[in-house]
Parts: sequence; C-alpha cells; structure tokens
Amino acid sequence: MRVLMVSVRADHGGGPRHIELLIKNLDKLIEAHVACPQEPPYAERFNQLARGNVFSIPHRKFDLSCAVRLSRYVLRKGVDIVHTHGKGAGVYGRFVSLLTGKPCLHTPHGVHVGNYNALSERLYRFYENLTIRLVDRLVFVSNEEYKVAQKNRLWPRTPYKVIENGVEDVSHEERISERSAFRQCLGISSEAVVVTTLSRFDFQKNMQEAFQVAQELPEVVFLWVGHGNDFAELKKKAAEEKVENLIFLGAMDSSTPALAAADVYFSSARWEGLPLAVLEAMAMGLPVVASDVTGHFEIVGESGGGVLYPLGRPGQAVKKLKLLVADEGLRRQLGDRGRKVQQKCYSSKVMAQEVCNIYRELGGE
Repeated sequence: MRVLMVSVRADHGGGPRHIELLIKNLDKLIEAHVACPQEPPYAERFNQLARGNVFSIPHRKFDLSCAVRLSRYVLRKGVDIVHTHGKGAGVYGRFVSLLTGKPCLHTPHGVHVGNYNALSERLYRFYENLTIRLVDRLVFVSNEEYKVAQKNRLWPRTPYKVIENGVEDVSHEERISERSAFRQCLGISSEAVVVTTLSRFDFQKNMQEAFQVAQELPEVVFLWVGHGNDFAELKKKAAEEKVENLIFLGAMDSSTPALAAADVYFSSARWEGLPLAVLEAMAMGLPVVASDVTGHFEIVGESGGGVLYPLGRPGQAVKKLKLLVADEGLRRQLGDRGRKVQQKCYSSKVMAQEVCNIYRELGGE
C-alpha cells in the first residue's frame, strides 16, 4: 500500500514532526510518499525516510498547477491513500481526491479559528463543511480537538477517530548526558534553574506573554527554541529592555539538547491540537507550566504532569513557575508523573499503529 502525506510546511513545527514520527513507525508493508515544501529541516528528513518519494509544493500556498501535477504524481506512482496534515494541506488533498478518486484522510492539527474575525470564521466554516465531502475520514490528535470542532460546528457528519499524538521515549541516561553537554556549551551553571520553550513565534504561540513572564523571573534562565514572525521583534525588545535571562536559540535541527538542559517546560499558547513539544518535554521528565487552553488541559491538567495558568494572566504563570523553581522535589514529582503518562498513553509507536489500521480500512485490506 502506498500513502501520500501532504503538508504545506516542512519547517520547524508540530505538523512536520508528527509526519516524521508517523513515517518512522509505519508498518513495513506501507510505502510512504510526501508532498511538502523544499525547506529545512524536514524536507531532507522526509526525503531520507520516504526513500526519495517526495513531491515539492509551495510553503503555505495553494498553487493550482502544482495541485494538478500532484494529482498526476498520485496516479503515476500508484498512491492508494492521500493523508493531509493541517488546513493548507487539506486544500491540496481534497483537490487531488476529486481528480483521482483516491480516498482522503485528514488530520487538522488544531482548529484554526483563534485569530479569525466573525466573517472570516463563517467563511472558513462554510468552506470546510462544503469540501469535507471529499474527505473519507478525519483523525483528531486529541479528544479536546474533537470537542472544539464540535463546538465550532465543523465536519459534523464526517466519520472520525481520535488518535492521540505520540512521541519517542527518552532514557534517563540520554537526558543526563545531553543536559550536561548543552549547559556547558551555553555557559549555564549546573545549579541554575532553566525553563525551555519550543515555539513558532506567531499569534498562536503568544510569545509576547512568555516574554512578560521571563521579565518577572530574572533569576531563571529561559531558553527559547524556534523562529517566526515575532522572533526578531522580541529579540530586539529583550536587548532594549535588558532582559538578560533570555537566550534566543533560534531554529534547531533537534530540540533534545534544549529540553535535556531544562528543569521546567513552559508554554503560553492561545490554543493547541495536542502539542508534540509538550509531550517531548514530558518524555524528558520535565514538569510543565502551560496556559489553560485546548490541547494543554488534556495532557498537562489531567495527567498531573504539570500545572495550568489562565491565559492572558502572566502573573499567574510567574507564581506557578516560582513554586517549581523553589522546590526541586516538586519538579521531580510532577516530571516523573508526566513521563509515566507519556509512556503509557502518548507513544509514537501506538499512534502509528492506529493510523495504519485506518489506512487498511480505507484501502480495503
């Protein structure tokens, strides 16, 4: 069976990382193909994992001629199923399914209405509910994501399954080794308390609020990994306001060193699907402080692997972080609890196995 996975991003982000983990753990009888932009770091990774079966599409842009060529690629390569990841990829997938008759599976990776005005939200809902007829199955990455879709009256009659995101397990020995080496590289003492955030610097991730939190905790070292539209502005602001406890690491090919060096993970996002970055922090045994929003409540609040704070109230986040900074035993307790929950409920192997079962159903096997 041949499956084409489509993403309009191959830069740093949870969607491309999800695809990478999925391909790594696919059944050996399933041949992966990928349509994505030719950009680092994931385009090259996909090229290796999919053994060269990669088709180039633009970054976050629908191109009609490209979609037609992608449809021809699907027919030429004998692709059996098209699996789209994210809103933009969904446009390509539905067009390809219409032209080729191949079944389409769609993973939304979050319900993206957080920054829409009323008119844009209505138009988005109309488009999604009209074109969803070309989608055979939906996969939600969390129960929360499914509930948000219901609340926003999206895809009410489309067959679906909730398959929680999963990540790879991390051994204690691997974490200790990476922790020491990366702290030494950055000149951070072994006694310092480090808080790490992996993020795109955009509206959804809300890094302006994270900046306010860092300002209020000068005794804590904050490591920020990622890039985006707000990155340069916040870096300039930190220099102007002499916020010296922020280290802007930019995009990294692997987030493992920055997570291993940390004592706490922090997220100020306005919404999430089921964030891989938080799961990877839990796999490292890190306690999590996160905004009380969709995507965080299920894995942080319910797991007991961290604490939540009300979105838009950075002072509350500061209070939660101060508690963890002052209590190493509490950090260890919450981190151990989160790690156990991740290993039990959020494994990339289990995630891939369940997705493969849907591929077989759609492929008639």
